[in-house]
Parts: sequence; C-alpha cells; structure tokens
Amino acid sequence: MVRAAVLTGVLLLALSSPALAQTDPPPPGGPAAEVGRLVGQLSTLETQLDDLAATAGHRRELANRAVADETAAQARVQATRTAADAARADAARVAGEAEAARARVDAWVAAQFQQADAASVAAALAGTNGPTDVADRLQLQGIISTEQTAALDGYERARVDAANADSRARAAAADAEEAASAASAAAGTARDQLAAAQSAVAEQQRRIADVTARRDAAQARIATLEASDTALAAQRRRAEAAQADRDRARDDAAAARKAAAQQRLARAPAVTTPDPAPPTGTAPASGTGQAPEDPVQVVIDRALSELGTTYAWGGGDGDGPTRGIRDGGTADAFGDFDKIGFDCSGLMIYAFAGVGKPLPHYSGYQAEAGRKVPLDERRPGDMLFWADSDGIHHVALYLGDDQMVEAPESGKVVRIAPVRFDDEIVPTVTRLL
Repeated sequence: MVRAAVLTGVLLLALSSPALAQTDPPPPGGPAAEVGRLVGQLSTLETQLDDLAATAGHRRELANRAVADETAAQARVQATRTAADAARADAARVAGEAEAARARVDAWVAAQFQQADAASVAAALAGTNGPTDVADRLQLQGIISTEQTAALDGYERARVDAANADSRARAAAADAEEAASAASAAAGTARDQLAAAQSAVAEQQRRIADVTARRDAAQARIATLEASDTALAAQRRRAEAAQADRDRARDDAAAARKAAAQQRLARAPAVTTPDPAPPTGTAPASGTGQAPEDPVQVVIDRALSELGTTYAWGGGDGDGPTRGIRDGGTADAFGDFDKIGFDCSGLMIYAFAGVGKPLPHYSGYQAEAGRKVPLDERRPGDMLFWADSDGIHHVALYLGDDQMVEAPESGKVVRIAPVRFDDEIVPTVTRLL
C-alpha cells in the first residue's frame, strides 16, 4: 500500500510539475492523457484503501475493549479468591484460639469439681446458661480467682471473634462467587464483541481486496503506457528521485529524534510501574522509584524511542513491544499475531509506564484515566482520541506543533504524523501529568 501511494504521488507530480512536464503538450487522447486519468483513479483508490484499512483498525481497537474487560474481570476473580482464602485461614486461626480457650475453661471446671466443695460447685452450676454465667455465680461465691475469671472472659471474646471471622469468610466467599459469575459473563460478552469485530474486519477485507484489484489493474496499465512512451518513463524516474529525496529527509529526521530520545532515556531514573489499572475510572496506584525531573519528556521520549517499530494488534506493555494476537481479519492477514510490536493503546501503555502511570489496554478506558482538557488547550504529553458511533477507536500522543506519535494500523510502523483534525477527533484530550 505504501509503495502504491508513493507511485500515485510520483505520477501526480510528474504530470503536474512544470519542471517535469513535456515541452510540447501531449496530443488529446494520447498516452499521457490516459495516464492522467489513471493517476486520478489511483489517487481515489488509494484514499479508499486508507479509509478501509483505518476502519478495520477501528474495529480491532474496539475489540481491545472486550479483551480488557475480560482481563479485568479475571483479575477481580483472582483478587477475591485470594481474599476468600485469607479470610478462611483467619477464621480457622481464630476458631482454633477459641477452641483452646474453651479447653482451658473445661479443664478449670473439672479441677474445681476435684478440688472445691462439690456442693458449692453444684450450686454454682445450677440453672446456668453458659461459661460467663458460671463465672458470675462462682465469683460471687468466692470459688474462682481473678485469673480464672480472665480466662473465662477470654473464651467469650475468642468465641465472638471466631463468629465474626466466620462471617467475614462467608462474605469473602460470596464475593469470589459473584466475581466468578461476572467474569464468566464478561468472557461471553468478549467473545460476542470479538466475533462482531472479526465480522466487520472481514467485510472490510473483502472491500479492500476489491479496491486493491482495481488499483493493481490501473498500475499495470500505467506501466504498459510508460513502456511505450519514453518521455513518460523519464518523467516518472525524475519524480521518483525527488520523492526518494523527500522520504530520506523525513526518515533521517525521524531517526535523529529517535536517537535523541533514546539518549535522554538512558540518563533518566528508573521507574517501576504497577500492573495496568482495571477499567473502573479510579486513579491507578503510583509507581516506585525516583521521579524524573521532566515526566512529560520521559513519556514523549519513550514513544519516540519506538519510531519504526512494527504495528502488531494487541501488542505492547509497560516493558516494550510484545507479540500481537489474532483478530480473524486484517491483522491476521498482515501476520500481526507473529510480529513483535505495538498497537495504538499498547504504545500509550509503554510511554506512560516510564513515569509509573499504568493504563488498561484499550483506548476508550485510557481516555478515562486522567483529567479531560479541551482539545484547543492541548499540550505535549496529552493523549488524543478518535471515535465514531461505536466508541473510541484510536489514541495517539501529542508532541506539540500539531504533530503526534502513533501506532497507526496493521502493515505500518510507529510514526510521527500531523494531527488529523477530522470529524472523529474527540474534542477533549486526556492529561495524566
């Protein structure tokens, strides 16, 4: 697709630039006229392909929402199960302590029967309702000591503590069962959403294949016309050389920014980032380690340090690029599941992990992770978002001067691009720093 776009631009330049045009205008209906029509057709087709690929990417990012929901639900299951296990262990410990206290009371009562006046003990025990009642009666009769009363009181406290611990354990177990049920429902929803996303991506794939076939036919016809007209071929070569110069300048500038970012990161203090926050809208826990002097620059540098890294749907975490996952459509066609890279939200996770800010792996939840600021008040380090009727489907990091860094879509790489101020850009940015 990139090569085709370059060819289209090259041909447009060749046909429109006075410096590269033929001295004498071509005859009406000649090869140059047909090439002009084909170039116009190619431009339209390339725009359609970009739009279709972007839409397919939108569907994949929405599928990330389902994956994030299911992951968060499973994390809650694990947390509640751990809490339930701890509550059960605590209940067992407290129950053991209560049982030991009861055994001490039993031993004391038996000793009193053996050592004290049996009639007095029998009288004390008559009509009692429990150890506390026994203690009260015996204490009034002077049969027991202060220490023995304390033992009986200790048993009563232990018995209450055991009942409370058992109640907490039962509540924790109920929470675990509720979380497991919610996780099962989330898994079902995730499967449904993934299936819907895969169906939408498959439809986009069919349309992409049709447009690609028409584009290839136009390119083949242009090649045939060029082969029969040396002037057209010469124009194309000159235009390609000019385009190559522009591409090299762009790549050199990106490489310089990447190298500078990597050098700054090498001098920045290390920060440990906790696990990504679940999609609850609550503030994530802070990371550990010495805070960087300029956290915004660290975030930007981490994103810029990955310029040129392959796009992989589902890829990226706080430590860097990871292997992508299957989507049943475009990402699979590009082999994302067998690539190491980032998707758009994965790149944000990596960028903000450098300052101890964990993020979930879905752009829609990332939009809720910080303070929202009007788009017109954007500043470097803010996250930009794009959305359609299905919700937020893309995120990028603002660099300033209406430039951003993003992981765009399958088949492309992490890049710097102008901010797309189209109908889908969200009118607020999210500011974490």
